[in-house]
Amino acid sequence: MSKNIKAKKRVVLFGGSFNPPHQGHYHIAAKAHQAMGCDEVWMLVAPRNPEKSADSYADLAHRKAMSELMTKNDPWLKVTDIEQSYIEPGKDYIETANTLKKLQCDFPDHEFIWMMGSDNVVTFHTWTDWQSIVDNHLIMVMNRTQSTQELNAVKNAYAVKNTQVDLAIHDQGRVFTKDRGFYLVDSPVYDISSTAIRNNLNQEKPCLTGLFNDVADYIEKESLYNYGQDPVPVTKASKEPKPKR
Repeated sequence: MSKNIKAKKRVVLFGGSFNPPHQGHYHIAAKAHQAMGCDEVWMLVAPRNPEKSADSYADLAHRKAMSELMTKNDPWLKVTDIEQSYIEPGKDYIETANTLKKLQCDFPDHEFIWMMGSDNVVTFHTWTDWQSIVDNHLIMVMNRTQSTQELNAVKNAYAVKNTQVDLAIHDQGRVFTKDRGFYLVDSPVYDISSTAIRNNLNQEKPCLTGLFNDVADYIEKESLYNYGQDPVPVTKASKEPKPKR
């Protein structure tokens, strides 16, 4: 008599600073959820990006709280700062490969899919222990500009050309079920960044474009990003409501 084997929970990992989280982040997560047909998308709020200045960061607790406000009505979209608990004493960040190993150990009944932007694929082979990520996880690649140039850059990336895994391209209406390889998905085109938002927030009349209401209110309440302290005014923009899915 055969035993029923419970399928693993399929989770897309969306790592980032989320400093602050904005509508672009939300739409990318929604696209990942739809394209993969996964159970959940986890926003991994990074303790700190080693490639960026620590001076421009809101505290991890604030970034996690803002992310939770943005996702509170979406049970498929989870927020976690678990990477903080994985960091070794004396360090302020952890390599992605080590995060994935620890997550797989802590959640053996989960299948984790790593999501990254197409620009990161080009330099992916310079990441510490990148090969272990390729060997053990499906890698979802967000095609940000959806241009021929970007597609060719992904196809010719060292990590794609020099590994024994396939590069597949998302087909609308189909759910991708493989558990290894690179999977290219057209990302929602959203011309906004956390950097631009931070720069807009420190104006005398803060521009709130790209932020959900709850996140904008939190930033104002906590006086994050030098909210409203710059004497140079900018064009006032209204807060945008969260789209319904």
